[in-house]
Amino acid sequence: MARKPIDSDQLDRSAYEAADAHFRRVHKALPEEAVATLAREVVRRLAFRMPRSTPPDHSPTQEEIDMLCADLLSRDETAGDRFILNARRDGASPEVIYLGYVAGAARRLGEMWEEDRVSFLEVTLATGRLYRIIRGLRHVIDTGWAALKGKPTLFALAPDETHTLGIEIATDLFRREGWDVEMSVGEDHETIVSRSEVNRFQAIVLVANSEGMVTQLVRLVLALRITQPMAKIVVAGNIVSQVPGVDALTGADAAITQIETAIESLRAVMAEDTPKT
Repeated sequence: MARKPIDSDQLDRSAYEAADAHFRRVHKALPEEAVATLAREVVRRLAFRMPRSTPPDHSPTQEEIDMLCADLLSRDETAGDRFILNARRDGASPEVIYLGYVAGAARRLGEMWEEDRVSFLEVTLATGRLYRIIRGLRHVIDTGWAALKGKPTLFALAPDETHTLGIEIATDLFRREGWDVEMSVGEDHETIVSRSEVNRFQAIVLVANSEGMVTQLVRLVLALRITQPMAKIVVAGNIVSQVPGVDALTGADAAITQIETAIESLRAVMAEDTPKT
């Protein structure tokens, strides 16, 4: 059954709640050092989102950014949500929301973190709240998603992985079945994210073969969620059998467990309903 269209001044509750649950899961499952690395990734990705052309009109004032940061850091679980939604309902464009309010708040949080004005717990809490907001507004932010139908899929070997046979077999299998697949092997985190942002993909399959790659995968998924809000992200490789629930832990949409059913599995993930704009 198709999902009802989501208004542009409302949150996609499914994506919002999934992002919130993912951050909570990561906090419980990973060591503090890893969580700090992930928080910095989100802050950096959001802070340096810049307009592709002219800057957005009616950019928020520093006072407004400070108010948003105060809400994100407050004990009120949804104060930041209300701030952003009120700005949206008052007429702020998606560009102003993302490139003004969200990016501005991320930069400010980063500065406060560097200056030790907020604790690790406070900044990771605020970061998680900011991240779930942009996930909840993915249908507003990624307005060009409808034009991507028929775009290729990316198969990317996780950074620092060296075993390439599995991803090469999978890529060949999909291509034989007529899929337009790009393969990324030996590329680092930044290159994979940049490639996906420039080329745009409907689905991204991240292949990893060792359980030690969990934090790397989480970091990569978070970055891809920010740069490609509507893309389907799937985890594959030996890590799926080594780490139960690795798709939930990394924040991916699903995991491919067997090469024999990989095409059917990915097709099912890509066919899942996404909100209409």
